[in-house]
Amino acid sequence: MERDIEEEEAKYRSLREYSRVDGHLPIHISVVPEERHALAWSRTSLEAALTEHQEMPEHADRVIAECLNIINSKLDTIIRMLAFQNKDYCSLQLEEVNISAGGLSVATGELIECGTLVEIQLMLPTAPYLILYIYGNVVRSEPESERNRTWVYFTLIDEDIREHIVKYVFERQREILRKKRNL
Repeated sequence: MERDIEEEEAKYRSLREYSRVDGHLPIHISVVPEERHALAWSRTSLEAALTEHQEMPEHADRVIAECLNIINSKLDTIIRMLAFQNKDYCSLQLEEVNISAGGLSVATGELIECGTLVEIQLMLPTAPYLILYIYGNVVRSEPESERNRTWVYFTLIDEDIREHIVKYVFERQREILRKKRNL
């Protein structure tokens, strides 16, 4: 019986499209009310702060052009720092997650029904720090010892956001391999 379960889990893992990794990430999951389903779209925390700007014109003087680029870079850094002073960052709780570019599992306070659309606010420890807003459907939810384990399949996710997650997963896998080599 135990061997059958192990074989089934190995088969399930081989069917996954993306690599997965365990980690501790700041995250918040909330159920999306039915009336807001049509408004759900994946985004990052900076998208709300950014507006359309004209490209800086080329300047004939290389020194002035370089100074303008440095100032522009500093302004981008300030905008990123201000984005984290918003209320969204404060609502994130550090949780143990298993994540891939296709979905995640996480402990939640409530047992969420399968098929429910949820909004995931997630911060990845990559540079630059961003809060990702991802939407997905709950595909499984089970009670655990003190909390509930919820599995979510990302359904409304921008490919740029998916790439941020892929980058995090590979960085985390490298970190785990380095630790194993050092032992």
